[in-house]
Amino acid sequence: MAKLQEAFAPAQQWFERLSDRERRMVSIAGAAVAVFVVFAILMSFANSASGYRKRTQDKLAKLQEVQALAASYREAQTARQSVENQLTSSNVQLISYIEDKATAAGLQVPNMTPKGDIPIGDGKIQESSVELTFTDVDLRKLTDFLRTVESGPGVVKVKYLRIEPRPSDTLAAWTTVATYRMKQ
Repeated sequence: MAKLQEAFAPAQQWFERLSDRERRMVSIAGAAVAVFVVFAILMSFANSASGYRKRTQDKLAKLQEVQALAASYREAQTARQSVENQLTSSNVQLISYIEDKATAAGLQVPNMTPKGDIPIGDGKIQESSVELTFTDVDLRKLTDFLRTVESGPGVVKVKYLRIEPRPSDTLAAWTTVATYRMKQ
């Protein structure tokens, strides 16, 4: 404390030599400088706090984005695994399957041409397909047949369908039905 008093002693002596008017002006100027310094310090803290809040908000937004991406990734992984399980367990004998579904729909398939197994994608998936030709078929029976074919076990899809009208309110239809399975 004594050292502090020694450091301020020359300033105190100078201040005491001033007239009352000068002391008042120096005090007002000192108070103004002190207010300015306090204001500058408070603004610095406010800007610093604002920067921290902004960076925190940015990080929270990125964290929410990462969480959303992680959730969508899990959903995609689950969907992929589900499809892989369907492809692995799919062992549909396509020709007999189509004959059964056609009989159930009240159709006769006059022409079935099986295609060979074709690897698709990265070669892990095999596609087996059969081309079907219907010469005179009712539209309702054809749609029922195609709907039941695709709703069966495994992964069976109608890849191609071409329809031409006939004069007797029937249709000629050409279609390709394919099934897919994982190559083992």
